[in-house]
Amino acid sequence: MTPKRILFLMSDTGGGHRSAAQAIVDALEREFPGKYATQLVDAIARAALPPFNHMPDWYLPVVTYAEPLWDVGFRSTNRPPVIRSAQPLLDVMIGIRLRRVLRAETPDLVVSVHPLLTAHARRSLRAIGSHAPFVVVVTDLFTAHGLWFDPKADLTLVPTAGTDAGARRYGVPGEKLRVVGLPVSLKFLARGKGKAEQRAQLGLVPDKMTALMVGGGEGMGKVYETARAIAQARLPLQLVVIAGRNKTLKEKLDATDWEIPVSVQGFVTNMPDWMHAADVLITKAGPGTIMEGLACGLPILLNGYLPGQESGNVTFVEQSGVGLLREEPEEIARTLGEWLMPINDTLARFSARARELARPGAALDIAAILDDILTSRETGI
Repeated sequence: MTPKRILFLMSDTGGGHRSAAQAIVDALEREFPGKYATQLVDAIARAALPPFNHMPDWYLPVVTYAEPLWDVGFRSTNRPPVIRSAQPLLDVMIGIRLRRVLRAETPDLVVSVHPLLTAHARRSLRAIGSHAPFVVVVTDLFTAHGLWFDPKADLTLVPTAGTDAGARRYGVPGEKLRVVGLPVSLKFLARGKGKAEQRAQLGLVPDKMTALMVGGGEGMGKVYETARAIAQARLPLQLVVIAGRNKTLKEKLDATDWEIPVSVQGFVTNMPDWMHAADVLITKAGPGTIMEGLACGLPILLNGYLPGQESGNVTFVEQSGVGLLREEPEEIARTLGEWLMPINDTLARFSARARELARPGAALDIAAILDDILTSRETGI
């Protein structure tokens, strides 16, 4: 039997869209080996007209050096009249070439994991005469832009109740909505190893409290300054710093004489191992990293967020009782010190709450939903 074709539309504007799609692909292969042929397409890079096809290259510089401009753009466009008026422009910008991509790929099911690839992507699919189901997987935890939501999509899968409420405000019918969690790699599922064993395998002190600080794939934010503040406070822990692709940051960290044990890593492909070895996570408010941390039962210290789409992630973390926002390095070190006091039960409470909220099997649930859609269509049920 020829495998059914599932096409994932994403874009490398930030790492979360690709990683979410890849998590679902991996779950499909695990649960239904050989049943589906999957493909990830960076639809903006492949289909958008110049210069918009270079948007993945613009994203990081803009969010790094022009946060206020990004915030203004997010808020000013996140209104129904603006979204409606933008659709013709988006169709011109990407629709013609996207229709060519869809014709070439002949998918049996299309999954969008990017807000710019929702309504007009669904229209493009229908414009070529395809009746393939169109599913949206939202990867923002709370403050999702209205571009994510298309009432005519066959199904919209959202990570939290907050995103569900946002979808309903934009007219998505309740019967087309499912709260499923955010898809993260299956490697974040609970494993049999204890923290001490995991630390030993990573070259860490097995029986020492461990804080993990990540700056995303590009090592963004006040990573060095925060590491120095923690070390100079001589907190009773060991610190792991993931510098990502930021070679300058890694070299600076490597050249520093530290007051406490510090393990400096560059770009890593085994993040689940590091998170399972840690007791607390320090990160910016990216949705993927937050949900990965929750899957590992980690209390979270947010050290920053991208205004607009990540503002609600801060709300989600703080109101859910799994962490706090502390943006200045000295505040982060002071908060960690308070958490480590013997009479303070914050770490235990936040960790327990994280495990309650976590949905590490979200990718498996989504894979089952996609299989149900295609199976039902095939059998006519």
